[in-house]
Amino acid sequence: MNKKSIFRNLAIAVTGLGVATSAYCGTYVYISNIDDADITAYELTTGLTPHLTSVGRFPANKFVMPMTVSPDGKNLYASVRSKPFSLYMYQIDQTNGQLKWTGAIPLPDSMVYVSTDKTGKWLLATSFGGHNNSVNQIQANGYVNPVPAEAFMSGGKNPHAIVFDQTNKFVYVPQLGTDEIKIHAFNDAQLKPLSETSTSVSLQKQQGPRHIFISSDNKYAYVITEMTGEVIVFSRDIKTGSLTQIQAASSLPSDSKLVPGRPRPPTGSPEATAFDDSNMIFNAEIKLTPNGKFLYTSERTKSTLSGFEVNSQTGKVKYLFTIPTEEMPRGFNVDPSGQFLVATGQKSDKVSLYSINQVTGELTLIERVPGGKGANWVTFVKTK
Repeated sequence: MNKKSIFRNLAIAVTGLGVATSAYCGTYVYISNIDDADITAYELTTGLTPHLTSVGRFPANKFVMPMTVSPDGKNLYASVRSKPFSLYMYQIDQTNGQLKWTGAIPLPDSMVYVSTDKTGKWLLATSFGGHNNSVNQIQANGYVNPVPAEAFMSGGKNPHAIVFDQTNKFVYVPQLGTDEIKIHAFNDAQLKPLSETSTSVSLQKQQGPRHIFISSDNKYAYVITEMTGEVIVFSRDIKTGSLTQIQAASSLPSDSKLVPGRPRPPTGSPEATAFDDSNMIFNAEIKLTPNGKFLYTSERTKSTLSGFEVNSQTGKVKYLFTIPTEEMPRGFNVDPSGQFLVATGQKSDKVSLYSINQVTGELTLIERVPGGKGANWVTFVKTK
């Protein structure tokens, strides 16, 4: 065989290897559905015609809500908030994004948020109604130890998220009911990694801090307030984890007629029946693009998404726009490339796919595809 033939065959072999490898890479979207008691899965294909292709629907249980994924993208965990309170565990097929149920373990309460630490060894959860936190160890095979390593009261009221900083040394727990953010030290090498003692930073009364997002450079924290619809920007002390507020920016358009919300009575109570929230602010989610250039929030009463530009030097945000989206958008998320946003609606049976303009941050609707009932949580996984 001459030298020219050898190089030609080598090129063919390398090309074939590239095709084979790319077949095992993909970006997948998982959405939990309260009413359908399942998780819908899609593959996000990009290129000239971006599209959400259905991968399947995978059984869970009623009120399956918050989800998290292991750092290696191989396991998905979902909190079921109906009795018996449980954590459902799934393996993610790296070739097609399908979920394989691997079991369920009890959770100490109705957990409103679940997170895995950066090492993939620990799963943390927090309960809105029970005002408590729990920590479970994750085994090497992805199965979660059913016996909590820790379970303790949050120290505040109505915690709504439990989020790690980028160093894995601090955990932030917004307390919606007491308008504060608890800051816990975390040491993944200890048998009880989450410190029960905490410091806290206070917000104004009735703001209702709900979700928090830490910037990729670890310098800033962004909080969405449920009752006033504000993005609260904090600078972070990298060494101590402490937060210092530097900005409060409204996520509502200037002509909004919504009024500040207030805590909702327990579901099923007489007060809940008479409670009229039709004109109250009801914000839900907050996300940053991976490059930190743009930030997005959702508001459920008017069913909108708002966009902000982020100043890379100061961390502060500038309001850009508000657009309509799926009805009651409790959950949305930005894909790992930062080029797309997927939004759901708790009162919608559709899922919206948007492109993100990389210069202006503008959201452009690409398509709406069939979804589940009671959609509320959106999680992305990029397989390798």
